[in-house]
Amino acid sequence: MNSDLLLDDFDLEEINADYLPIAIDPGRKSVLTAVTGSDSRKVKRCSIKEYYHLTGSIKYPAKLQRLKDQHNITDIESRIPSNKTSSLAQYRAYTEYIFNNLDALFNFYDHHTSRDRFFLYQGRQRAPESMINMLLHGTSKYNRRKRNKKKKIDKKRKKKNKKKSKGKKKLQKMKNVVRPNKFEQY
Repeated sequence: MNSDLLLDDFDLEEINADYLPIAIDPGRKSVLTAVTGSDSRKVKRCSIKEYYHLTGSIKYPAKLQRLKDQHNITDIESRIPSNKTSSLAQYRAYTEYIFNNLDALFNFYDHHTSRDRFFLYQGRQRAPESMINMLLHGTSKYNRRKRNKKKKIDKKRKKKNKKKSKGKKKLQKMKNVVRPNKFEQY
């Protein structure tokens, strides 16, 4: 029994009632552009910037560079001679430099950096699922109610943090004020 389905087998009402057609187009400036449903006005995009944010790979290079600067690893890495040479003397200089700085490099690239790299790997695995979830269920980017709710929550947080910082400033001022002792004689 052969059951090939053709486009003529479906009518528009049946598609709108039972299915959610999604047309996806990969692009250069956006990871994907999708049209959901039969209404062409429902266009959803995930830009490359959003994708990198989902993976977590935007913050990590800055953090790594800051740590390298603190531990002088940037200086060590910038002075590494090239290992792509046919000259034995230059390759020997490369190996000597690496062996002289091996302890510093191994101390820096230890389990802490491997943990960060593992988190980046998890982010790369999680990002496609988040993008699919964004297409099917929407996010605050496409849902005005979610966007307004997030704004209210952010406003409350700012207000709360402002109150905390005012309280800390008052305490600091009170500590800095010199108060005369009541029992001291003038």
